Amino acid sequence: MIRFEYVTPDNFEEVISLKLRDDQIGFLENNLYSLAESKVFDYLEPRAIYDDDTLIGFMLYYFQPDGVIRQMGPGEGSHEIHSDGQDYVYFKRLMLDEKYQGQGLGRKAMEAAADYFKEQYPSISFVELMHYLDNDTGAKLYVSLGYESTGEVRRTLRPGTEDEYDEELVRRFYY
Repeated sequence: MIRFEYVTPDNFEEVISLKLRDDQIGFLENNLYSLAESKVFDYLEPRAIYDDDTLIGFMLYYFQPDGVIRQMGPGEGSHEIHSDGQDYVYFKRLMLDEKYQGQGLGRKAMEAAADYFKEQYPSISFVELMHYLDNDTGAKLYVSLGYESTGEVRRTLRPGTEDEYDEELVRRFYY
């Protein structure tokens, strides 16, 4: 059974040691960066992902109440996402260790996360995420899970650079 736990001194080393496959590097920041980001931007929520008692991955997300404007991370500026007057969760990152990929656990984690978000934040109307335009594997998974394209492509500064931008497609899962 998939469950989400806080990152603590007891699991910190294991969480930052999780690895992506080589062909996935560059699609998201590493877990240590994500944990540092969650300390600087205190609205970010990091969670370790477990399958029963086995740590299999990591996720980062935040609750976005309608009307709240946040100072976002590097290259994202200050903005309020147009949510049509609705609260939502922004699903910033999800990663599975390379040892646990290809077993259906990513799908199970995504499904469990949608349930978890609604349980934690009953007022939300949708979950939003973005993916790189060339991330075909992620796009297929998101579509199969019911994440619909909004048609919006957001351009953000790549962390650690001054002039490299990424373009990502916005998708939403509606409750």
